Amino acid sequence: MKKSLIALAVLAASGAAMAQSSVTLFGRLDAAVGYIDTEVSSNNPLNVKPSQSQTVVNSSTFNTTYWGIKGTEDLGGGLKANFNLQSNFNIDTGAIGKGQSLFERNATVGLSGGFGTVNLGRQYTPYYAIYASTAMIGNANLDAETVYGAGLVQGVTRASNSIRYDSPSFSGFTVSGLVGLGENDTLSPDNAGGDSTDTYSLNVMYKAGPLLVGYGYQQRKLAQVTPGVQQDELSYNMVGASYDFGMAKITGGYQKVENDLAGAANQEDDEFNVGVSVPVGPATTLWAGYADSQSDFGNGNSLDSNGYTLAATYQLSKRTKLYGAYAYTEIESSKDQGVTIDNTQTDKFAVGVVHLF
Repeated sequence: MKKSLIALAVLAASGAAMAQSSVTLFGRLDAAVGYIDTEVSSNNPLNVKPSQSQTVVNSSTFNTTYWGIKGTEDLGGGLKANFNLQSNFNIDTGAIGKGQSLFERNATVGLSGGFGTVNLGRQYTPYYAIYASTAMIGNANLDAETVYGAGLVQGVTRASNSIRYDSPSFSGFTVSGLVGLGENDTLSPDNAGGDSTDTYSLNVMYKAGPLLVGYGYQQRKLAQVTPGVQQDELSYNMVGASYDFGMAKITGGYQKVENDLAGAANQEDDEFNVGVSVPVGPATTLWAGYADSQSDFGNGNSLDSNGYTLAATYQLSKRTKLYGAYAYTEIESSKDQGVTIDNTQTDKFAVGVVHLF
């Protein structure tokens, strides 16, 4: 009788512990049939590239395809342990993206409570949170904001070997900060430069009802090319906002990117985007957006990059939607008082489906 009571007590205790923990399998699948046409013209006979047109079946055309596992354990007293693992893959081939690790998208473990959340691992940067929250077309992969990377490389979306803190909300205000350690210092006899590719990022965001306003900052050190020569250091400053009027949602953002080139002219990019989404009935949403990037290389050379995207989505259910989209981008390089050297124009059409699980 006593053994039976002990067994029942153990089962009850283990049931309570299990009730305090949860693990969820989740993900998103995106596949589309598309057509991509790229036309290249050049005044430089040594830089002429062939134009290309092709029909494709692609993954992650509108939203990124991935699967993940996440979980939480209630430790008591308002303290929780959390983990989140997310893996990108290509649904058109079933393969992990070229050069990517298993949990390329996210791999974190941490604690949360009244103090906020602290996570360790590979994770999104606070700068990217502002970018994604105010991007046009709901931060779709097909949006024309790809022109942001035409000049200086775009800011880091995720940082490995990182520590991130997210504060609780104070009357709608939140603060986030991250340090990503490059972990690749090398010994140098003259201590010139070093090659640690550290990343620093933060944001301040205000969200109340239909309004979101935020500022994001990121500093990124590039890999050292020549020993003893100072690294290039990129800095990003971004402001963005969105407002949902009900009949339409407006988003917009501006960022300035600067590169501190050791012993050379500094390069800088000025970039902005604006977008609108309009619900039409209970299931259809129309999207439109424009993006522009102006790059000054500081030596008479420049890039003028711009583009726009038009899209429509139709919700078959809460987890499944159809989409159709068209994106156009143009990248024009110039030198010597605006003389055009190269011009690349790309048209993309796609019709596809997204399913959440």
